[in-house]
Amino acid sequence: MIEWKHQSIAQIKAAIQQQQLQTADWHILQADSRKGVRYLVQQHQKQLRRQQQLQQDFQRRCQFEESFWQQQKLVAGIDEVGRGPLAGPVVTAAVILKPQQVILGINDSKVLSAAQRRRLYQKIVHQAIAVSVAVGSVQLIDQENIYHATELTMAQAVKHLWLSPQHLLVDAMTIPLDIPQTKLIKGDARSVSIGAASIVAKVYRDALMSTYAQIYPQYRFDQNFGYGTSQHLTALKEFGPCPLHRKSFAPIKDYYQ
Repeated sequence: MIEWKHQSIAQIKAAIQQQQLQTADWHILQADSRKGVRYLVQQHQKQLRRQQQLQQDFQRRCQFEESFWQQQKLVAGIDEVGRGPLAGPVVTAAVILKPQQVILGINDSKVLSAAQRRRLYQKIVHQAIAVSVAVGSVQLIDQENIYHATELTMAQAVKHLWLSPQHLLVDAMTIPLDIPQTKLIKGDARSVSIGAASIVAKVYRDALMSTYAQIYPQYRFDQNFGYGTSQHLTALKEFGPCPLHRKSFAPIKDYYQ
């Protein structure tokens, strides 16, 4: 057994990172007289608790998928981002996850940081069975209204999947497709598939709006993503709307009356 009292804090930290410790080692380190060592133990315990919580959250969010997975059915989660902004398209995503594929941290994209979303986006697109994104244009939104435009764009995301799902889990919407589906209120926080779709749609739309910001820099779309922030409203008053603004939304429609 390693004589931990003769090891430096840096050596102990390296051993923890390399997962070289047994249960008996942890008991010894917990009783170490050095504050730095006890701090390392406390941090490790916190990390373990966070990991356990993530595991529990993931299993809880798989409850809607489990029955379909047990029947070896493909189930897709569908969500949207961008129903509320004054500018830019609505973006929808459809995701079919592998049964029992563990991707910890999936949640409603709105409660995640940008860095967390990007990290999870990479895992989802690389590990999922199928991922599809559809973009509902500003013209479609103005023509159909935002709710129906979202439904139509969700349908496109499902149709673009390279495999046809046998059931859809949808966040608070009904998709105009002849596929059995379950509508879940706050589904992005309750279903791992819908949560994955919300992350994919959010990362995709944010990147799209950041690209538009290079074309229309005065509106700072890379910062407000088309939402009606005070910064955005001030730019509207100064420059008026651009082709990306939704004419059917207040206060944009006031500029066309």
